[in-house]
Amino acid sequence: MPAIRAKEKMHMERDLLYRYFNGDTTSDEEQRIMDWAEASPENYREYLEERRLWCALMLHAERQPAQRPALLRRLTAWRVSGAAACILLLIGVMGIFFAARPLLDERMQQVVVPAGQRVELQLSDGTKVWLNSKSRLEYPASFGWGSRKVSLSGEGYFEVTHDARKPFVVRTEGYDVRVLGTTFNVYAYDNDRTFETALLEGSVEISSRTDASQRIVLQPNEAAVMAADGRLTRTRLTDMGRFRWTEGLICLNDVPFGELLERFSDYFDIRILLKNPKLYDVRCTGKFRQSDGIDYSLHVLQRFVNFRYTHDEERHTIEIR
Repeated sequence: MPAIRAKEKMHMERDLLYRYFNGDTTSDEEQRIMDWAEASPENYREYLEERRLWCALMLHAERQPAQRPALLRRLTAWRVSGAAACILLLIGVMGIFFAARPLLDERMQQVVVPAGQRVELQLSDGTKVWLNSKSRLEYPASFGWGSRKVSLSGEGYFEVTHDARKPFVVRTEGYDVRVLGTTFNVYAYDNDRTFETALLEGSVEISSRTDASQRIVLQPNEAAVMAADGRLTRTRLTDMGRFRWTEGLICLNDVPFGELLERFSDYFDIRILLKNPKLYDVRCTGKFRQSDGIDYSLHVLQRFVNFRYTHDEERHTIEIR
């Protein structure tokens, strides 16, 4: 695509952007917008500003439906400050995008987290959510009168705003997690047989979406884990440090070296090949800061595990022997 200055491009694409925010664009148009938004920091800032403006106007239009047509006509000329945003999005990385599309008469938002990154966001009811690497969250721009429902693939840490009239439900591929107001962590990547919901505060109910007999109500410092036979089991939480991924810390306690490398691969967004199978089951404990990078973390590990490694930066691959 020819290089075009950000402001010229924004004026040219504004109508297309608003159609995209409203879920009325084709897949080709969506890809065109994403390519433009990721082309430069200036483009991305403009993209977020236009989304904040659109969200604020849609919120106003919901409160005063009769004025909606006029508001939409004025959309391309109206400017508001960041304080007018309908949802506060705390984003620290490029390449994260938000896609809106109609679903059951609600405008749905989608956050996709690239490998090696984390995202923090706040939903319209005040609920705070942290999303880990390679996670995806779908949620409505504003919750209706019934329950508050979101869909998660990946790992998410939730601080749910209490509302006794509106239960908060996290839907995953195999289970629903239902709460009123609480703090909990859900690990549930699609196509991964590992599932865990860990409760830190409050109370949650986990139920299978395919087997009504599978239902567990957790109390603080308990977790529901899918066992090898596919059934939910209750366990006690003994390692709270592993939830500090929300702070950019990788805290691992007595895990196999091979599993640790799998975590590193996700957290640092790099392919890691373990060429010495004898190392896989070596037990490891440690705390690593994501911002320190993969090489520093591996150097620290070499103090406790006997291995050598090569880092091919061009192929974005590490081999461990």
